[in-house]
Amino acid sequence: MKRLAIVLACALTFSCLAGCGEKDTTTSAEPAAEVNETNAEPVADGNEVDDEEPTFDTEIEKTLYEASKMSDEELYEKAKGETNKTVVYSTTSLAATAVETFLAKYPDLTIEVSDIGEADMFTKLSTEVGSAADGADMALLQNAYRVNNELISEDLLYNYFPEALKGVVEEGYQDPTAILFVSKLIFINKSDASVEDLKNVWELTETKYKDKVFFKNPADEPVGMNFLIMLTSDEWNKKLSDAYKSYFGKEWDNSAEYKSCAYEFLDKFLANCNYTYTADGGICGGIAEGEPGSVGLFVFSKLRTNEVARENLQIAATGNDGKGIEGFAGFMYPTYAQVCADTDTPYTCALFINYLLSEEGGAAWNNEDNMGTYLANTSIALVPDSTGLDKEVDYWLDRCVIEDGDYLAANYAEVYEYIASRIN
Repeated sequence: MKRLAIVLACALTFSCLAGCGEKDTTTSAEPAAEVNETNAEPVADGNEVDDEEPTFDTEIEKTLYEASKMSDEELYEKAKGETNKTVVYSTTSLAATAVETFLAKYPDLTIEVSDIGEADMFTKLSTEVGSAADGADMALLQNAYRVNNELISEDLLYNYFPEALKGVVEEGYQDPTAILFVSKLIFINKSDASVEDLKNVWELTETKYKDKVFFKNPADEPVGMNFLIMLTSDEWNKKLSDAYKSYFGKEWDNSAEYKSCAYEFLDKFLANCNYTYTADGGICGGIAEGEPGSVGLFVFSKLRTNEVARENLQIAATGNDGKGIEGFAGFMYPTYAQVCADTDTPYTCALFINYLLSEEGGAAWNNEDNMGTYLANTSIALVPDSTGLDKEVDYWLDRCVIEDGDYLAANYAEVYEYIASRIN
């Protein structure tokens, strides 16, 4: 991909409607039309509104803003004028399937995907974007904290979100643009009928669960660390406080002088965690064939290919006579689609993001052969997986902790230190 020089158009950056408010570089694509600064309509009640369109530092962010208002057909015509190949870095291997069907629909374009692990993703993007190196035009990546703090805040990635989908993707997932969510759930080995269902997450802080809660070491898995940090947020601290009262029959009173109820939970929960397994598949198989009563926290999708796990493990969210576990049932994290600041194929990137947010593009993840992944576009129904165990995304969003990039940015260092000191 040819890298282009940064062109400053003005000194002040505004966040555009789709979140394209970063610095960028020029593009070799067909020049975008001039922004009409006088065509804004007044609001319905007659109150005056600002009739000026946003202004931009660079042609790329201006192009992405204008692209957000275009139809797919208009974007395709623009994208055909981009002569260079579009390279997508992705932490999800199923992006290759989406690229294949995308090219079948838009045969005049050239796009390829490179599978990049999370650690390498941030290293490559932070060193390649804006340099002379050939690299990515866009990225599909995880970890809200690092995406915001290392890439977006450094003007290396720009957000693009199509106006047409504002009504079907929740506002909180429009900037940065989330295309899908992945779930990690709590499971318990119920191969022995005498094992009781998990009814409350505070059970996992009891001494009987010492070394029986299997979880990937959060020091080695950023999304796991983000999940634990999010527990200290007001929302989840309140839910943990409510679960504490339900379990212990009294209000949390901070007799041990913890900073909050969530901090006490973290202290006692982490004391029981076992990090023997370094991969989700190992946790799934290990507890499924292990001691009855053992608990695991791992990606839901592992049950699809493990018959023993489906037979022996109970999903904590659906146990307890359907009432599920109080507190939380696991956690979820988004996969974000972002455009690199020095891309020279912004229209192709925009069209591909539109495609990923559509039913056709989302089918790479939303199909009967997959489970535990959910599309951000809420107008698309979940395709039931072949096991029949999965549920719609709203079910899991109500029960699972989910990343908030703003909260993580403001609290990461302090809570990370607390957690790290308690990892055995």
